Amino acid sequence: MNRSFVIFLLALGVAFSAAAQEIRLAPVDPEAVGDWAKPALPFRLHPTLDRDVEYQGPALPMRLWGDLSLGSARYALVLGVSETGAAGLWLDQNRDDVIAGEELLSGGRGDGCYLWQVELVAEIDGENAYTYPLGLLWPEGRGYIYLIGGAPRIGTINSDGQGHTLVLVDGDINGVFGTEGDFYAVDVDADGTIYGDADGHEHFAIDEAFTLGERSFQLAQVSPAGSWVRLEQTEYVPPKLPLTPGHPAPDFSFTTLRDGRRLSLSDFHGKVVFLDFWATWCEPCMAELPNVKEIYKKYHDRGFEIIGISLDTSESELRSELQKQGISWPQYYDGKGWDNQIAALYRVLAIPATFLLDREGIIRYRDLRGQELADKVAELLAEPAPEEAPPPVEPPLVTAPPESILELSLPSEVGLMPGEETEFFVQVKNTSPYLAEEITLQLVELPEGVTAEPGELANLPAFGQRSVILAIRAPEGMPQGTYPAKLVLTYHYCIGESCFQMRDEAELMLAVGKEPTSPRRPWSPWWLLVLLGVGVALAWLVLGKGASALGIVLMLVAGAAVGVGVYLGQARQAQLIGAVLCTSCVGIEEVRPEVPQVSAATREALAQLSRPVKLVVFHTPWCHSCPFAIAMAQEFARLSPNIDVELVDAEKNLDRAEAAGVYRS
Repeated sequence: MNRSFVIFLLALGVAFSAAAQEIRLAPVDPEAVGDWAKPALPFRLHPTLDRDVEYQGPALPMRLWGDLSLGSARYALVLGVSETGAAGLWLDQNRDDVIAGEELLSGGRGDGCYLWQVELVAEIDGENAYTYPLGLLWPEGRGYIYLIGGAPRIGTINSDGQGHTLVLVDGDINGVFGTEGDFYAVDVDADGTIYGDADGHEHFAIDEAFTLGERSFQLAQVSPAGSWVRLEQTEYVPPKLPLTPGHPAPDFSFTTLRDGRRLSLSDFHGKVVFLDFWATWCEPCMAELPNVKEIYKKYHDRGFEIIGISLDTSESELRSELQKQGISWPQYYDGKGWDNQIAALYRVLAIPATFLLDREGIIRYRDLRGQELADKVAELLAEPAPEEAPPPVEPPLVTAPPESILELSLPSEVGLMPGEETEFFVQVKNTSPYLAEEITLQLVELPEGVTAEPGELANLPAFGQRSVILAIRAPEGMPQGTYPAKLVLTYHYCIGESCFQMRDEAELMLAVGKEPTSPRRPWSPWWLLVLLGVGVALAWLVLGKGASALGIVLMLVAGAAVGVGVYLGQARQAQLIGAVLCTSCVGIEEVRPEVPQVSAATREALAQLSRPVKLVVFHTPWCHSCPFAIAMAQEFARLSPNIDVELVDAEKNLDRAEAAGVYRS
């Protein structure tokens, strides 16, 4: 063989090995690498399951079902709660569609929650099945559990004669590695510690590149079973700067909101600096503000400075709040919310987020509050001041917005007639276990002359959904045709003491000249109101006296009247009647189902429900039938997006229960 050709092949092999490297991975205990390798995700439970699975466990007054997937393997599970409040979790581990009593998971009760541990099998098409350790945590009284898993994998990258640990995590806990919700972490500085938290400098999204020395790499291919990854060299990406205590704070320049001065963080060298990422809509931020003001007043003359970085989107509201609070320290505002450049530089994923810097500009503490913040400020002020400031460092800017929790369902096209106002529904669904607040829907980028009124919701509870009516008007003489517009959704939500301001957009087409389809208007003939009144009166008189057989009949009659009222849009009447019918458990125990059964007629009526209805279920600990009433209400909410269920403990809300006509019989 020609010698030059051999040399060419060897060179080609060396080049290929430098450009692509396969890393073999093995399972690792997440405790050995860090809590960040144990992601936790909410997993919603339901009163029923959409496939046939037989439950052979103990009879319990309340059961909730779930269907868990790990790759192609599906596991049905049942959360059961006894009359005493004790809970158990049964899981179809052998996947025979029969949940036997002995398939009760091992676990125990903690402070307000239950935790179970299990090892399941994840199956991947074309690859070997593998063991998947999983934790399941139930916050007592909630309709969901948390899956705690990730099944992390570990391996070593060899680069320039140095080994760097790589950990791959199944972030979306679906048993398949390499999907959108997964992530990985790399010990880029090879110091034996991996900062894999979401805001850590060694944490990377599955499609994000990382840098070792002068070269950058990305995951070109990931084994779905997590047994290997293939690295590929890519275009150089500046490395993320560490933001952990002991590292220099990245420098930045900004223009102050109040007086327009141009400042840099390095200008404060020699001072103890508190970087405060906040917003006026963030309740924990505002709750901490009096303490921050007091510390500033006490220590400012001794060399303590604050730089506020606001994630607000309304300059007028921010200025008003600054004036109201008497805040004089510098503020940076760019109106970009979570895209705020300094927040992106510091990888802020939630607020309040704070960094306390010493006189040398070194990050010493993060996320301090209350008295601890005051103590640490005094401690750093007692340290000697440096002689001169180091040169500023200009790091790259990155963006790390929080995750949206609301989904919109809206018509692809809205018909408009010139000179007329049209109303249409937009359904808002909360896909998370967190409360969404101050929800606003606003049509923007409208054609010239077209006007629209915004829609608002005060809040949307966990996993709830509601419909909002928006009104839009086209001007007289507007030419027929199809025009594009946008629907902007804004809201905020909090997780613990961290709050997020969100803004989402959706496309919408306006068909001018097309006859609109208006939301259904309720009607209330006099005979319906009479029927409702008679049903309520009889149910009140008879059920209150405990006549079981007749009580059942009258309850069904009144219930049918309620159903008709709901169908016809009589939301208020339905609420009042529902409250009255909850005054007694007589008859319910005799007909209670293990799983809520809804007739075809009721399903059809629920499907045609055209306006929001709030179903309030009053319950007490001593009411044996209340769990079944709750399950039925939740089933109604599952079948109709217009029904919102609120559970009220009558004994803890006596005034409200009395006002609604609910009394203990």
